[in-house]
Amino acid sequence: MLSKHFYEWARCTRHNLMHLKLFRIGYRNSQWLCRFGDVELVFPYYPYLAFQDIEGYLADSRFIPRLGQTVIDIGGCYGEYALLASRLVGPSGRVIMVEPDAANLRKAFAVFEMNGSPTNIQVFHGAVSDVDGRAAFQTGFGPESALAVGGAERSPLKPGDNTGQTVEVEVVTLASLVERFCLQEVDIVKMDVEGAELGVVRGASRLPSHINPRYAIASYHMVDGQKTADALPALFAACDYECSTGNPAHLTTWAWPRVGNS
Repeated sequence: MLSKHFYEWARCTRHNLMHLKLFRIGYRNSQWLCRFGDVELVFPYYPYLAFQDIEGYLADSRFIPRLGQTVIDIGGCYGEYALLASRLVGPSGRVIMVEPDAANLRKAFAVFEMNGSPTNIQVFHGAVSDVDGRAAFQTGFGPESALAVGGAERSPLKPGDNTGQTVEVEVVTLASLVERFCLQEVDIVKMDVEGAELGVVRGASRLPSHINPRYAIASYHMVDGQKTADALPALFAACDYECSTGNPAHLTTWAWPRVGNS
């Protein structure tokens, strides 16, 4: 047991000192902790990689959810970002988490339960795209589960890997999601959807004119031979948005309304 605690202390310390800027990872009573200011979250697994990616979404504190805000987490996976956002927006705020993979959702619900089952998180078991309807979804691959998007390039499976399957899931546009959950405003949309982000942004053009969220998008995915980071600026420009891309370790594109379009 002592060696286990020493190992966890050592790797937490290494990542805290060398890789994380905003978060601090720890280990206590056979659980892993993540601290952000006065917020402390607990997990049944080591959450370092998830929060390293989340630092990119937060854009060095410029995209941190605030008290009372409404946040949409598209591609919520195991729920780390949604959980953090729920604590930051508080009881007066709302978090809508979108996740099509049932196995991922089961893990997310377990994490939520460990953290008091926040009542300001609502979950949509489906996906977001540029149309409403049904679509093929490749499930069973954890964070890499994805819509079968035309032109998207997937990492090859290991030989003999037959753990995944293709199922049909409900898909909605961002505008339809807003209507379904009766959202009067949306402040931040975080997105990690394995190449489907281009469709989500195209569909966002149907949002009501008074809803102009900021976006933080994992944009390293390859579609038709190019990173989505290279295609997103034109899509956002058509919506009268500005954007920038950074965070090379987990390439992220941030977008916000142009001055006067908010």
